[in-house]
Amino acid sequence: MTASAGTPRTAAAIYPPIPLRRRLYGFGSIYGKTIRDSRLAFIIAAGLLGGMALVMGVAISSVFPTPAARLEVDKLIGSMPASMVNLFGKPEKLGTLGGYMSWKYGAIFAMGTALWSILALSSTLASEASRGSLDFVAAAPFGKRRIALEKLAAHLTMLWLAMAILAAMTTVSSTLYGDPALGDPIPLLSSVGFALWVGFIALFFGGLAFALAPVLGRSGAAGVAGLAMMVLWVANGLDVLGPVAALSPFRWTADHIALVGEYDWAGLALVGLGAAAFLVIGVELFMRRDLGVTAGLALPGLPGDVLGVRGPTSRAFGDQLPRALSWGIGLGIMGALLASLVGPMADEISRSPDLLKTFATIFPDFDLASASGFLQLYVELFFIAAGFAAATFVSKWASDETDGRLEEVLASPLGRARWVVAGGLSAILAIVVMSVLFAAGIGLGAASGGVAAGGAVVGSAVLGIYAVAIVGIGVAVGGLWRTSLAAEVAALVVVATYLIDLLAPPLKLPDVIHQLALTAHLGQPMIGVWDPVGIAACLVIGVGGVALGAWGIRRRDVSR
Repeated sequence: MTASAGTPRTAAAIYPPIPLRRRLYGFGSIYGKTIRDSRLAFIIAAGLLGGMALVMGVAISSVFPTPAARLEVDKLIGSMPASMVNLFGKPEKLGTLGGYMSWKYGAIFAMGTALWSILALSSTLASEASRGSLDFVAAAPFGKRRIALEKLAAHLTMLWLAMAILAAMTTVSSTLYGDPALGDPIPLLSSVGFALWVGFIALFFGGLAFALAPVLGRSGAAGVAGLAMMVLWVANGLDVLGPVAALSPFRWTADHIALVGEYDWAGLALVGLGAAAFLVIGVELFMRRDLGVTAGLALPGLPGDVLGVRGPTSRAFGDQLPRALSWGIGLGIMGALLASLVGPMADEISRSPDLLKTFATIFPDFDLASASGFLQLYVELFFIAAGFAAATFVSKWASDETDGRLEEVLASPLGRARWVVAGGLSAILAIVVMSVLFAAGIGLGAASGGVAAGGAVVGSAVLGIYAVAIVGIGVAVGGLWRTSLAAEVAALVVVATYLIDLLAPPLKLPDVIHQLALTAHLGQPMIGVWDPVGIAACLVIGVGGVALGAWGIRRRDVSR
C-alpha cells in the first residue's frame, strides 16, 4: 500500500466583491445592515422633526402677525405658575419665532429625539443577543468591539442626519415665513446650535441606555434611561430633589438658547462628554460580558392566568402586558404632572381679559378660561404617544412571524385566522390597560389641580379609542400583506395624522385635507364634547382591521 507525498492542493473559494450599491443597501457590513434596518425609524424621526420645525414659521407668522401681538406673547409668562414656566426652560424673546419655538417646543424636540435614541441604543445589541442572532455575527471574523462600534456608528449616522434636517428646516421655515422686522429669521448657526443641543441631549440618555443594556437587557435599560430622563427634566424645571437637579443635562445647558442667539458651548460640550462616556462604557461592557447574559430588570411574577396558559389570547396578552404597563405608567406620570398645573393656569388667565383674548387668538378652538379646556389642549400632545404605543403592540404581535415562531404556533390546533384575532384582541386589551393607567394619572393630577376629575378621567378614554384604530390598521397590513411592515405602516399613519392635524389649520389648507386626520374627528372630550361619528369610525377601523387581517392571513404564505 503506497501513498504519494506531494503538495496538497488547497481549494480557496474566491468570492466576488460586493458592489458599493449593495453595500450601501446593507450587504457586506454590519454598519450597512444596521443603516438599512433603521431606515424607517429615521424617516419617521426626521419627518416629525423637520415637519414640526417647518410648521413653526407658518404658525407664528399667522397667529402673531403684528408687533402688538408679539408683545402679548411675552405677557403670557406672567400669567403662568413659575413651576410651569421653568419646567419648559428659560423664556427669552418669546415675541420672536426662535424664542417661542425654544421655550414652548424645545423640550418636546429634545425628549422626543431622546426617546428614539433610547429605544434604538438599548436594543441594537441587547435584542439581537437575547434572540441569539448575534451569535452568528460574532462567529464571523468580527471582534465584539467592531460589532458594537459599527452598530453604534449606524445610529450616530442616522441621528445626526436627522439633526441636519432639523437645522435646515428651522432656517428655511424662519426665512420663508418669518417677519424680518419682528426678528423671526433664524441664522444657520443658531439652527445648528439648536440641533446640536437636541442631538446631545438625545445621545446623553441614549448613551445611558446603551451602557446599561449589556447588564440589564433591552427593557431594563430603556426603562431606567427613560425614567432618568423624566426625573432629571422635572428636577431641573421644578428645582426639586436637590443634588439630583445638578446632574441634569437640562441644567447644564439652561443658558444655551441657540434660536435667540444665546450660546453656552461649554455646557453643551459637557453634555457631549457625558454622552461619549456612556457610549464608551457600553462598548467596553459589551466586550466583557457573555452574549445575551444579563442581570435582567423585570416586573414581579404574575399569576399564570395572566402569563398565557389559558389559550392563544391569554398567551398573546401575557406577551403584551409588560409593554402596556410601561406605556401606561409613563403616560400616567406625564398626565398627572400636566393635569396638576392646568387649574392654576386657567385661573390666572381668566383674571386678565387681554390675556384671555390673546389665548383665544392662539387657540380659537379651546376655552382656556376653564381648567378642562386647558387640559384638552395638553391632551392633544398625548395622541402621538398613544399612537406609537399602539404601533409597538402591533410590533409585538407581528414578531411571532418575523422571528420565526409562527410555524411552531400554527403546528398546534390553532388556525391562522384565530391567531390574528387573538393577537389583535390582545393588543386592544393592552390598550385598555394603558388607558386605565393614563386615566388614573389624569384623575389624580386633575383633582390636585382643581379640575373635575370625573370628566377628565372619562375624557382620557379618547386616547385608547384612537390607539385601537391604529392597531386595526397595523393588523390589517400584517394579515393582508406582511407582518414585517405592520408596525412601520401603523407608525407612519400616526406621523401622517399628527402632521396633518398640526399643519392644516396654520397653513389654511382645505378642510377636506384636515379631515383626513383621525384626531380631527374625536371632539374635545375633556370638556364634554364628543364626536360620536369619529369615535365610532375609530372603533370600526380597529375591529374591521383585525377582521381584514384574519381574512388576509389565510390567503398568503407564512414568513414571507
